[in-house]
Amino acid sequence: MIELNPSLYEVLLQNFNGELDLEHVSEHDQPVLSVLDNLQRILSARAGALSHLPDYGLPDLGASQSGVPAATPTLIEAMTTALLKYEPRLAAVAIESLSPVVPGHLEFALKVQLIGGKRVECVTTLVPGGSVRVVRQHEASAPLTNSTRATV
Repeated sequence: MIELNPSLYEVLLQNFNGELDLEHVSEHDQPVLSVLDNLQRILSARAGALSHLPDYGLPDLGASQSGVPAATPTLIEAMTTALLKYEPRLAAVAIESLSPVVPGHLEFALKVQLIGGKRVECVTTLVPGGSVRVVRQHEASAPLTNSTRATV
C-alpha cells in the first residue's frame, strides 16, 4: 500500500519547493504539495541524464518549444508515461495542451488523481532552457478519463 505522505526528500530537507517549511503546511495538504514538487522534478529532468534511469524525465524539448505543433502529442505522451512511472502516488493523469500566454513557452493543463481519490488540477509551463513550473489551480471533483495507472 502506498501512503500519501511527504517524500523522503521533503522530510530530510524539512521543506517543500520554494523553501516552504513542512511544519507550516497542514497534514491534509502535505501529500498534494509533495506530489506536485515531485512532478516538477520529473518534468525538469531530461531523459538520458541519469545513466541508471535513462527514461527518467522528458526527451529533448527543442522541437516542441520551437513551435512544432506536431511534437505536442508526443510530448504529452512522454509526460504522462514519465509521471505515472516515477510518481507512485498517482492513480491517473490527464494532460492537455493550452495556448501559451508567453511566446516560446509550452503550457499544459495537468489533472492528476492521487491514490485514494484526491484530484488536483494545475498548469504546467515548460520554459525555454529547461525550467518547468507546476502551479496548483485547485482540487477537482470531476473524474479523470485519460491515462490511468495499470493495476498489477
